[in-house]
Amino acid sequence: MIGRAAWRAPLVQTIASAAAALTLAACDESVRRDEPAGPAPDAGPDPSAFDSGEELTFTVPESGRLHVALAPPAVVDAASAWDLAFEGYDVFTNGGASGAGSGAAFGPLDPVVFVGDQAPAVPFFTSDRTGGAFLGWYAYSGAPAHALYSRFHVVGVRDGERLFKVQVLGYYGQRDGAAIAALYALRYAELGATGAGQVKELTLLDGTAGGPAGAPTTPNECLDLATGARTMKTPDEARAASDWHLCFRRDAISVNGERGGPRGVGAVDLDAALTDDETLAEVQTRTPESERARFDAVTAASFEGKTFRGDRVVSVFGDAWLDRAGPQPKPAYAAWLVQTSDGKRKVLVGFARFEGATAAAPGTIVLRAKPLR
Repeated sequence: MIGRAAWRAPLVQTIASAAAALTLAACDESVRRDEPAGPAPDAGPDPSAFDSGEELTFTVPESGRLHVALAPPAVVDAASAWDLAFEGYDVFTNGGASGAGSGAAFGPLDPVVFVGDQAPAVPFFTSDRTGGAFLGWYAYSGAPAHALYSRFHVVGVRDGERLFKVQVLGYYGQRDGAAIAALYALRYAELGATGAGQVKELTLLDGTAGGPAGAPTTPNECLDLATGARTMKTPDEARAASDWHLCFRRDAISVNGERGGPRGVGAVDLDAALTDDETLAEVQTRTPESERARFDAVTAASFEGKTFRGDRVVSVFGDAWLDRAGPQPKPAYAAWLVQTSDGKRKVLVGFARFEGATAAAPGTIVLRAKPLR
């Protein structure tokens, strides 16, 4: 599991159970997970998987944003209490970085959850937030453990003329004798033309942010890679501050650039191309020790020609709601649990099919929504 370094040995047997019990992560769903089994790639979702709930059909324009309420399902204007917004192939929830509501979501889930009328047990809901190069830092185990495993990718972080390499070592730490999620371990070093500087390892970087019930104003820890300074900031404080490179909040790692903050920091995942082919079983075997060689092999030259970006707005849907096999995207064979913008209702959502999809937008979407008790 994550962080089986010697200094974390006492946590090895407790990580999975702690992850399920504490549920302190907020899963970015824009990150790829092991996809549920479904029909052949060209068939699209099985319509019978979404044979309950209410159907809503609407057309997403190739430019602009369309808003949808879910309880009951309807197309609404932006001034109304919308729950989901569609812009091209992006889906947003009315919460966090995308809206003033309390909307959030979790997924993807197996479509079998549509059979029942009770909300399926999920470890957390995720509001929209800013994210970038670190979106794919972990693999997610799913139920029952709901554990996060570092992929140990090496991420480059550029701040003006300074360049750092960063590797996430783990997500679970120990506090008062208990295993706690969102206490990060990190390895990093500055890169120059003549080689790498001193390799530094940090532990217990506090991304707990009050756990799944934490308020949006609960602070989390931010790190300046150049000075090593660690400060606690609320998301609003972080977006206005220039004294950090990386911030840690539940399962999210933010970069201080673009939507993330004013410092102009950019980042790139050097191993991003490997993500789609990495299985959960493979990722679970990695440890800080086994992946040290991967980290050490990265030099400044490794990032030549790479595009460094700050954070943009992302939602739990990301690309996970799409099946991109074939000439045009189709909806993934999956369900999503959405919290409405007033924070009071849970709605199961499934996408049965796209009609008239283009490279820019899914065209007409046939959606099924099922409010739950």
